[in-house]
Amino acid sequence: MKILDVAEFFSSRGGGVRSYLEELVRQGSRRGHEVVVVAPGPRDEVVPLEQGRIVRVAGPPMPYDPTYHALLRLGAVRAIIRREAPDVLQASAPYTAALVAATERGVPLRTFVYHSDQISTYAAPLLDRLRPRAVARALEGALFAWPRALSRRFDATIAPGTFIAEQLRAHGCERVHRVTFGVRRESFDPSRADAALRRSLLGRFADDPSAALLLVACRLAVEKRVALVIDAARELAARRPVALAVLGDGPERARLERRAAGLPQVSFLGFAKDRATYAALLASADVFVHGGAAETFGFVLGEALCSGLPLVVPAAGAAMDFVSPGAAEAYPPRAPAAEVAAAIERVLERPRAERAAAARAAGERLPASDEHFDALFALYADLLGRGQGGRAGGGRDG
Repeated sequence: MKILDVAEFFSSRGGGVRSYLEELVRQGSRRGHEVVVVAPGPRDEVVPLEQGRIVRVAGPPMPYDPTYHALLRLGAVRAIIRREAPDVLQASAPYTAALVAATERGVPLRTFVYHSDQISTYAAPLLDRLRPRAVARALEGALFAWPRALSRRFDATIAPGTFIAEQLRAHGCERVHRVTFGVRRESFDPSRADAALRRSLLGRFADDPSAALLLVACRLAVEKRVALVIDAARELAARRPVALAVLGDGPERARLERRAAGLPQVSFLGFAKDRATYAALLASADVFVHGGAAETFGFVLGEALCSGLPLVVPAAGAAMDFVSPGAAEAYPPRAPAAEVAAAIERVLERPRAERAAAARAAGERLPASDEHFDALFALYADLLGRGQGGRAGGGRDG
């Protein structure tokens, strides 16, 4: 089977979509499939990766975050698709990538992978302020006209988890298949904790046994709401010794550093240079605090649980798929910092060993990365085997 993915949000620095697509190439190669990812970049280039490749199409940098580039040369993308002649044409973004894939003729199977919930990320915070609520719900339903239209043009829409699958179906999207994303569990474990690293991040509180190390890890952009996490850490620091470690980078970093300047102990770490360091950071902290309220999956949340790191997350988006007793606390999505701080305290009130064991057990229940790709490739083979791209069939869970 040959799969070609047209991506749009593919950062030169990294990120969840890029990591997933590179893993798609590797996992496909190991199973005898050829996978080609077409993504915008700073220049035209082909990067070999195992038995597949990443094909970059030059595009201008995005204004907000120049590590992303715009997919504008649609003719060049179409030429690549026709030259490669894939069995499966997959779109990983709802704009120009989906437009190209949905209108390309002569491909046996076309699929759309719902990597980002653009409506919940950008429109929902504005709609939440509208009254009466019936008007807000009507406007949200109207916005879902585009995902509904895409679902009619594709043979399958791939939802990465339960929350997104239910959301898409509730808004009338067709042929939705839940193929839950997976975590590389073997890379994350409480045993990877690094005492020296923990002491360095605790800083002035390193010798205080009551000190807590909070960790946030994400792209530092507005929609990740790291400012809320910083404010919650400030609330908590007024009552107990707290250190905050911020793992990631992005366009909001300078503003967030200024906002965090008054915290008694804070570290901005950038992106981890290797997976071992990243795994050690997760295993060495006390609580993982997440601000993003519009996740479609949240790989870092699963990786934290596998590391024995309990979560504090908003009760919104796919973050809710990770909430289980003892392993995570949820706060209302529009809660003030004081409520987030209270949720963190509820986690810290439990013995460290107890909360770590609950988090690890929750992580073990998540699908492994291999299981996700086994299910994805099996679904594609099944749909191809039916002919007509499987358009007559209904969606199913995987």
